[in-house]
Amino acid sequence: MKKHLLQMIVVLAVMALLFSACKPAATPTAEVEAKKKVAMVFPGLVTDQSWNQFGYNGLTKARDECNVEIAYSEEVFQDEQLETFRQYASAGYDIIIGHGGEYGESLFTVAKEFPDIEFVFQNGTKTDGIPNVTAVKLSYRQAGYLAGVMACEMTKTNKIGQVVGEWIVISEEAKEGFEKGAQTCGKTVELKSVATLNWADAAKAREAALALIADGVDVLYHTLDTADAGLLAAANDEGVFAIGLMTDQSKLGPNAVIGSTLISPEVMTYKSACGDYLDGGVHAIDAQSGGVDVALTALLSEAGKEHVLKVLEEMKAGGVIEP
Repeated sequence: MKKHLLQMIVVLAVMALLFSACKPAATPTAEVEAKKKVAMVFPGLVTDQSWNQFGYNGLTKARDECNVEIAYSEEVFQDEQLETFRQYASAGYDIIIGHGGEYGESLFTVAKEFPDIEFVFQNGTKTDGIPNVTAVKLSYRQAGYLAGVMACEMTKTNKIGQVVGEWIVISEEAKEGFEKGAQTCGKTVELKSVATLNWADAAKAREAALALIADGVDVLYHTLDTADAGLLAAANDEGVFAIGLMTDQSKLGPNAVIGSTLISPEVMTYKSACGDYLDGGVHAIDAQSGGVDVALTALLSEAGKEHVLKVLEEMKAGGVIEP
């Protein structure tokens, strides 16, 4: 009896194995969503503690929070732009970001060649009507206006100065805002500005700043990347005032910096890499959207602080000056 029972158990076990082997393989209930691939092209080093590094921080934040795979190229200059954009497009990246106003023409050219890929022109003010190009810009005009208010409050010579890397659109907008803001406290203020043709050369920025100081300028502002250290050091050494950009720069000129205008390449890049825009339009990260702020120091007069903060609140409400 036990022998027959054992045989039956063996037969049943074999049948069970055969049955399970014939069953179709289980199918997953849901497909894992493939990560979007995002490539970014930088004009400088991502360790520059300025424009490029803040943009890189936004890119890595998008990688960590928005389920994207990232790649990037540093120090991509004019003669390398087209090739770099084409390489990323040919490799099948979903979103390609040009981190700077100098990338417009090359980005537009490659975007036309790859109409199924999304391109983001950062610090761009136009898309040339190309449907797969979106432009996103920080409001240098509003930041410049706030800097102008500070300068107006503190200048004694009624001469203020601006040093820029190149005369691209953002530099022009910063100049426009700076000049307008400097006329808001009852003085007739003259603006003198110069381009060094280099965003990162601190020695050239220092030289330009010293020339402006020798010409009577007593408050300096800039539209620079790592070259800003040269301008702030010159102001600190020569006993004039300076205004920082992007982050609180008072440590670079503790006896000179009266305040800094805060705009965020990190926020701009994070939103771009996460695909928040991608509609073929032009978007401004301005005071009204929380993208423009100030950091003021004890060197700025109390009247100056009150004036700047009042103007900032008006900007947040949508007034004063367009982004």
